Amino acid sequence: MVKRLRLEQVDTSEFLDTIHVLLADSVRRNALRYLTTHREPVSLDRLAIELAAADEECDAAEIRPEQRRDVVLRLRHVDLPMLHDAGVVDWNRDADLITLTPLVEHLSVTAPNSRGLLGVSVSVRPEPNH
Repeated sequence: MVKRLRLEQVDTSEFLDTIHVLLADSVRRNALRYLTTHREPVSLDRLAIELAAADEECDAAEIRPEQRRDVVLRLRHVDLPMLHDAGVVDWNRDADLITLTPLVEHLSVTAPNSRGLLGVSVSVRPEPNH
């Protein structure tokens, strides 16, 4: 269970703990990376295929149905609920479409420093209009 991220709590340890939990897993990192570069709503199947291809280091067309199914199951039961609960993705379960929330527009997560700590900063620009 993760806490919902809110910009007004960016200076709290709970906020950073949630960021660390979200980014601790390569599937979630890759999902967020893909969604950041593909701003339109993405179907669960498309996201699963792209993540499987990234994991296998192959073209999306080479992904077998069972590979896609395994990633769909993981996304549906583990990663998407966590990302949705944290408030970084909107997941329309009826249409099986995933989009980033405006919150992500405000966050910038930088690579770990020499002590292994992630840097998180928040911009003060207004909410984007969708």
